[in-house]
Amino acid sequence: MLSFFTLCASLLAHPFDTDEYSLRSSVKVSKKGVSMLIAMEVPIPTALQEIGAKKEESKKTKQKKVETYTKKQWKMLGDSMTYTIDGVPQKGKWFAIKDPSNGKAAEGFFVYLISFQPKKKPKLKPGSVIEIRSDAYLDKEMVYSASVYDSDKWAITSSTAQDILGENQFADIDSEQRWTRDAKLRTLRFVIAEKK
Repeated sequence: MLSFFTLCASLLAHPFDTDEYSLRSSVKVSKKGVSMLIAMEVPIPTALQEIGAKKEESKKTKQKKVETYTKKQWKMLGDSMTYTIDGVPQKGKWFAIKDPSNGKAAEGFFVYLISFQPKKKPKLKPGSVIEIRSDAYLDKEMVYSASVYDSDKWAITSSTAQDILGENQFADIDSEQRWTRDAKLRTLRFVIAEKK
């Protein structure tokens, strides 16, 4: 699972204006279950304003404010998520993944990365419908990307990522074709089939 996160977290920034938020979902279904990475980018000027650090404050005070804001962003992003399999909400918790870029500023954005730890391994079957949705920053201009990866056990028969982005869901993260302003991609819905 860690290598999947590393792959998905690399090259984080979207190629659009640095005043636009972004939301990206990457999911892999395997015999181990459903692994996912949710990445949100917040423009640096917006984040700095919300952090509220002042020039005259000590470095330690500023760092504390950044840490508090980062934890707040991770919680808000997790609280905004819904995750169901065949219409059943999945029990577990959203958590901030361990990655050097998580909660840091890079290429015009602060980046926040979360994943989901289920209470137990999900019961998947051929035809299962998996849906992941984020309602973070509904009032903001945003660009979206999503990708769903199959495995030796499971194939993806349909997905909103395929419907909206086609094969561009697997394009380089800094390619404009990998992104859309279509808010339907706030919901990543896909259907699986067992590979023979």
